[in-house]
Amino acid sequence: MRVEYLTLLILFLSPNLFGQSYHRPNDPFSSLQADSIYRNHSVIKVDFGINENYYKHLIYNSNNPEVMGFRIRIFSGSGHNAKQDANRARSRFLSRYPEIGAYLNYDAPDYKVYVGDCRTRSEVLKLFNQIKRDFPYAFIPPKQAIDLGKYKSLN
Repeated sequence: MRVEYLTLLILFLSPNLFGQSYHRPNDPFSSLQADSIYRNHSVIKVDFGINENYYKHLIYNSNNPEVMGFRIRIFSGSGHNAKQDANRARSRFLSRYPEIGAYLNYDAPDYKVYVGDCRTRSEVLKLFNQIKRDFPYAFIPPKQAIDLGKYKSLN
């Protein structure tokens, strides 16, 4: 009789002992599920496919910190002194607008200086109107990949 009770007890506890738990620290999805279990609130049950896609999305975003957005090109040049001219344009911009990022790119054979990290067209137009007096040849090229680092505090 004792052996039967012991066997039943082991059978009921074994799924809890050997079940897989995928909990990541600082993961809002898992922490919500854990809170609901430990605080005797409603239990959150999610289909495995949704859970798997959620983690795939997190991994993809951590490996690809760029999004499509807008920057303004304030300089483009090639030739013998193009690199020095591009650095001068970048320095001039940063001295006037230190809070806005400026990026020097080499796209053979041209050196280009881009400024700003704007996610929407309205953001880039506002920035463009702000700087066009100091950089009259600036223009907005088509969308490009921008670093999401500026927006990480929002996530």
